[in-house]
Amino acid sequence: MTGIISAIWSMLLEVMFFWQRRFIKWWTRRKPVEIWFDILRDAQTYEEWEEAAFQLDVLLGNDLWRQNPTSKYYDYRLIHERLQSIIVAREEGDILGLVNLLRSGLVRNLGNISAPRLFNRAFAGTKLLIEDYITQVAQAVADVTQLPTTPGADGKVNGSVVGFSSQAKLDLLHDTRQAFGRSTLVLQGGAIFGLCHLGVVKALFNRGLLPRIVTGTATGALIAALVGIHTEDELPRFLNGESIDLTAFAGKDRAGAKEHGTGWWETLSRRVRRFYREGYFLDVKVLEECVRANVGDLTFEEAYMRTKRVLNITVATTGRGGVPNLLNYLTAPNVLIWSAALASNASSPSLYGRSITLKCKDPSGAIVPWSAATDTTFRPWTHASYTDRDSPLSRIAELFNVNHFIVSQARPYLVPFLQSDMHGPSRLYTRGGRTSLTGGLLRLITMEIHHRLQQLDSLQLLPLSIRRFLVDEHIPAASVTLVPVLSAGDFVRLLETPTQESLDYWILRGERSVWPAVGALKVRCAVETELDRGYQIVRRRKAGGLRRRGSVPANGEHNGRNM
Repeated sequence: MTGIISAIWSMLLEVMFFWQRRFIKWWTRRKPVEIWFDILRDAQTYEEWEEAAFQLDVLLGNDLWRQNPTSKYYDYRLIHERLQSIIVAREEGDILGLVNLLRSGLVRNLGNISAPRLFNRAFAGTKLLIEDYITQVAQAVADVTQLPTTPGADGKVNGSVVGFSSQAKLDLLHDTRQAFGRSTLVLQGGAIFGLCHLGVVKALFNRGLLPRIVTGTATGALIAALVGIHTEDELPRFLNGESIDLTAFAGKDRAGAKEHGTGWWETLSRRVRRFYREGYFLDVKVLEECVRANVGDLTFEEAYMRTKRVLNITVATTGRGGVPNLLNYLTAPNVLIWSAALASNASSPSLYGRSITLKCKDPSGAIVPWSAATDTTFRPWTHASYTDRDSPLSRIAELFNVNHFIVSQARPYLVPFLQSDMHGPSRLYTRGGRTSLTGGLLRLITMEIHHRLQQLDSLQLLPLSIRRFLVDEHIPAASVTLVPVLSAGDFVRLLETPTQESLDYWILRGERSVWPAVGALKVRCAVETELDRGYQIVRRRKAGGLRRRGSVPANGEHNGRNM
């Protein structure tokens, strides 16, 4: 009897422990949504991030939202109608109809398709109707680019299409590109966070979305200068951090480390002691050595001729002298890029120890001070105050037909208060799948504070020390702001000296700020990229044809004389 009771008791204990283990496993198990959120957060490549984004959309039902074309935030009927017209024209080979569709309705924000609300509902993109429309438009531009040319043709005879001459096709792509407008990438500030700009450029380049016009301010000017001097073939190696020379920082760091140590506290102490003894906080000589080592003595014009990429560097000066606040191959063709980047990082002489002098190349190629800036004192960008007309960004819009700005914001005192425009859905979800109110409430409070500060600034009641927390430069057209997601520990690294090891860390941070916005940037920039590509191809073909036609008569004449 005792044995039977013991066996029953053992069986009950075994059953109890079995269900206890099952209960603990069920209670502590992670939901698939949480697992994919972690993969999304820790992704090392865009492909990993994209896979996690697709899986989350399926689990949260966002894929159904993407498949449903209707929405109150854009004119889906207009987009559907134009999509069908383009598909029919391409299938029937109606080139004239296709050209008319491109010329008449090619607008970046047609039907409000670039509204931020359409890109923060799902992780992997927006409405499939919008994506299909952009794809068809880009392919239509490619069809026009690949269309065989007919010498002397203008596109139609008595209403029927017979072909395009090289000049007619070039004019078509040029005019369409001019009407559509262009984009610029604006890299703003950042100190050590400015290295995130490298990741932003890398992510855009890998997705084929990097604009040919790049603008930089402060630390962003250093990164923009590096991007502006590299050709398309050189950019991949540069963006991996392999060809960036940091020996200037390394040498200075070793010299300081021998005396005071290498930690961030030692670095801060060393710089404070330097200010106390010598009257300045930062060593501009190290910055100058680093920039010159990487950029060389290229001028804006030489860089443009080498890469066909438009480099803009903004500077702030005292008064309204002869120095433009926007330096590029049009406004300052002979100015050395490294000196312009240094001027964009200028601070007061008490901080840097000496003033900044812009350098240029004279007609003989010798490096001399730029005469236009002889009596100019450069100031920190935070001391600059522009009207909308005088703003460097407005000047870019005027010079290069820019109507779309991709702003990479990395200023340490602004990043905590900002969020990327295309940030995707909130990662805080309740069991019902609704977004938590916590994130939205914090965002609302931040926006309200920012709005009140702007009101005080407009009344000129805001102290300069607080004004630094405002993005006071007005963006004169449509824009997308990219902000890296930083942790509290990242702010401790502000005083770190850049090293090859830290480059990878900050580059990945910058890439992750771009990935959620890739869908929106494709909608805004894919057609522009295809137009620019088509224009460059047709222009090269036309130039090659002119050279061949120019060489044939010469050869024929020469052969005739021989005969």
